[in-house]
Amino acid sequence: MESSLSSTEIVVFFGAGILIMIALALVMVSYTNRTQRRIMTQRMETQAAELRHQQELLQRNLLVQEEERQRIAAQLHDDIGSKLGVLHLAFHRLRRTEEKEADAESMYNEINYLISNALETTRRISHELLPPTLEDFGLLEALYEFFESIRKTGAVEIRFEHNLHRSDLPDATTELHLFRILQELCNNSLKYARATTIEVDLLKSDTGIIRLNYRDDGQGFDLQHTVSKGLGLRNLQNRAKMIGAVVEIRTAPDQGFECTLQLMKPSSDHPI
Repeated sequence: MESSLSSTEIVVFFGAGILIMIALALVMVSYTNRTQRRIMTQRMETQAAELRHQQELLQRNLLVQEEERQRIAAQLHDDIGSKLGVLHLAFHRLRRTEEKEADAESMYNEINYLISNALETTRRISHELLPPTLEDFGLLEALYEFFESIRKTGAVEIRFEHNLHRSDLPDATTELHLFRILQELCNNSLKYARATTIEVDLLKSDTGIIRLNYRDDGQGFDLQHTVSKGLGLRNLQNRAKMIGAVVEIRTAPDQGFECTLQLMKPSSDHPI
């Protein structure tokens, strides 16, 4: 009897020991899993914070760029442009009062050409930095003016179609960023893609979603390799985020370029 009880106790103690070990193992596994989840959560929060910080830096960079564009455009128009205009008028008064000689007339013509050219260049640069048409008449008129200036170069054919009114666009900030995006896309098509045709559609669906489609027949590029290094494309994507838009880019070497931008919601106002 005593021997039987001793065997039972041994079995009980042994079973209890196994249960305790299993419980401890489960506790350790649970603790390890919680620790790993906590570490992963902290790591993800850190990465998200870093991404938000990078996003904020990019947004501030774009805001600073726009402020600098405005400042330079204002200085070109108000300071340099006005001084060149006064110089031009003074030159014409001098030209009427001076005695005309063959050499003097040739010199007058050369000076007149240089002043006129400087005025035109100042006006063009000022308009490129901050198109007055965009501020005064909105995105659509500014795009017509911009595309017409490209057509006049004879370098590329541009087709532009839209079904929008200015009131369809949420605000002036959205108009500005859409204009800068199209500026960047067109400049890339002209400088790097060697495109001969550009097509731009800016359309509003029945559900009120605004969609921008941009295509060129250029040489295309390796998208993954270029996006990691291309500041222009990163700026484009960041501008899209600032107005609540989603961007999709499709391209490949010798396959042309296509960019689709869908405006998902009204943008938050930014002090540009």
